[in-house]
Amino acid sequence: MNRREVLKGFGTIALFASFPAVLSEFSVAIEAAEKLKPQFFSSDEFALLEDVVDIILPNTKTPGGKATQVPAFIDLVVKDCLGKEDQERIRKGLNDLGDSFLKLGQEAKLEKIKTIDEKAFKDDAESVWLRIIKKLALIGYFTSQEGMTKALNYVKVPGNYEACIPYKKGDKAMAIIFLMYW
Repeated sequence: MNRREVLKGFGTIALFASFPAVLSEFSVAIEAAEKLKPQFFSSDEFALLEDVVDIILPNTKTPGGKATQVPAFIDLVVKDCLGKEDQERIRKGLNDLGDSFLKLGQEAKLEKIKTIDEKAFKDDAESVWLRIIKKLALIGYFTSQEGMTKALNYVKVPGNYEACIPYKKGDKAMAIIFLMYW
């Protein structure tokens, strides 16, 4: 085992240590209700969040972010794990989209989010909220049952350690490998 593998392992442990209460609360809440009610965001903000997540993770041959309750996960993480500054940054970003965003067609919504995304990754202070939402959306999706089992190649009980696993073009990423990089 080399230093890089140890650091990756510690990173994985830190990720799961950061969100255990949120993940357990989220999984219990999913069982209790088909459609979760927002706890941090207002219903209007949550509707905007659902549309943004639907653009980030659309339905394809696997269920998308909205179908896997990712907005509810983001709501819980924002409420329980983020500081006031980030909470307000996200809330302001969603409110800046406004109700008019909900009325746009899918292509216009996609273009608007692409524009904000480009600004966010150029460290535009007004757009950084989308970067946070994207990270949380990916974590929420790939730690959901659907994300793990349908979008990734999930092995419930992995076998022996294999240093080099053959990869064929088009194969799904291994779920265990994906989480090591978070």
